[in-house]
Amino acid sequence: MNFTVVSGTGNLFALFDGIAGGIPEDPRLAALELCAAALGRIATVRTAVDPATRLDGVLLLLPGREGAACRMVVYNADGSRPETCGNGLRVVAMAARASGHAAADEFTIETDAGPRAARVLRADPADPNSAILGAEIAMGEPRVGERRVTLKTDFGAVEATLVDLGNPHCVVFVRDEREAPVEKLGPALERHRHFPARTNVEFVSVRPEGLHMRVWERGVGETAACGTGACAAAIAAAVTQRAGTPVDVHVPGGLLHVAWEGGGEVRLSGSCETLGTAEWRAAKRTHRP
Repeated sequence: MNFTVVSGTGNLFALFDGIAGGIPEDPRLAALELCAAALGRIATVRTAVDPATRLDGVLLLLPGREGAACRMVVYNADGSRPETCGNGLRVVAMAARASGHAAADEFTIETDAGPRAARVLRADPADPNSAILGAEIAMGEPRVGERRVTLKTDFGAVEATLVDLGNPHCVVFVRDEREAPVEKLGPALERHRHFPARTNVEFVSVRPEGLHMRVWERGVGETAACGTGACAAAIAAAVTQRAGTPVDVHVPGGLLHVAWEGGGEVRLSGSCETLGTAEWRAAKRTHRP
């Protein structure tokens, strides 16, 4: 079964086009299998994909409803289904426009968290035929929870800011994210009793050039980027008066840009690309949605 390997500023996904082709009969099991090991051990790499690639999740590009050009469904590496995914939305926007599923550069994508306005970013904004280099997504209005909450863990007490972007985030400001104990605190906070449905955890430092972030994604672990996490970090920095917006958010996978005026929608933009294609030797049948 063919799929495309896509990257949203370092977030790596297997994208199945359910408009032009089939999708896994059980996407949850597909995510568990495809993200369990290096891609070359599970699938046949067809074009320009490093067989050592480790995927963060599975994206389904599906027909849209109620005026949306398409619909996105995402599954994490552990088979869980998050409400939304910022970088997943951006690569779905790229794929939908490149394949012709979206008829214009600006369109709407349906998600479990509601409709999201998308716009592809071209090499030459004046040339509608120039290459698509990225995408911008309107991520909806964030809900700021506790601005400063103390969470007790086995590794000590942690002060955090809680933000909801359709999915939950726990933002922890640190002196240097490169030295933060992400591998210990990430899973401890993800499953903290304060978060009965678990949470994403961002470790953020503030520097003159912007925010620098590492992220522990709910159901995935540490990843090279997280779009909703970047938005949560920017909002948390703004409401605690650590930084203003718009702001650049530097992640291991590259650079994301977040704009938020407060009280309105937050917008996320950054690069995305198609890395190549692969064929999954699926044991189960496929179906069309």
